[in-house]
Amino acid sequence: MRTRISLLAVPAMALVAVTAAPAHAEFYRIDDPADAKGSLTDIYGLEANHGADNVRVKVRFNELMRTSAAGVSVFFDTDRESKGPEYVLSSGLGDGTDYVLTEADGWRGSDDRVRCDYSARPKWGRDLFRAVVSRDCFDRTPSVRVSVKMVDQADGSHPVVDWVPKRQRWTLPIASGLGA
Repeated sequence: MRTRISLLAVPAMALVAVTAAPAHAEFYRIDDPADAKGSLTDIYGLEANHGADNVRVKVRFNELMRTSAAGVSVFFDTDRESKGPEYVLSSGLGDGTDYVLTEADGWRGSDDRVRCDYSARPKWGRDLFRAVVSRDCFDRTPSVRVSVKMVDQADGSHPVVDWVPKRQRWTLPIASGLGA
């Protein structure tokens, strides 16, 4: 009887190994509290997925509208030895705005555009901003950290600013995986 159980256990273990979930890209997700008073574009959450070919970032908002005057900056840290971000993807959140990936100048963009494959767009019906940046843009670095800043000039008197995870703080390092 023991022999039969042992012989059945080997194929069962092999089946578990074959049907186990494949390795995926490293994934990071965080919820953000309602802390951008005075703005409908308060950030509610951040997701980052570092795959074999690209880094995908999704920023979720309370209410994202086509008429939004807000903008978003997605900062990327690819060199932990160097202080601050190396790259920033900047975009408006309203209809007709454009986006650009530049080398970072501190916690701001610069005039040094990065020539590589990337895309970004707001999805107003889903209250979401999505950016996909090729790993080639980052010289295929093995891990990245992400920080997101939203600025809303809604009433013109003072900007409403929202950071995720916190002001000039990073996500955990997100290592490259196979997905995304």
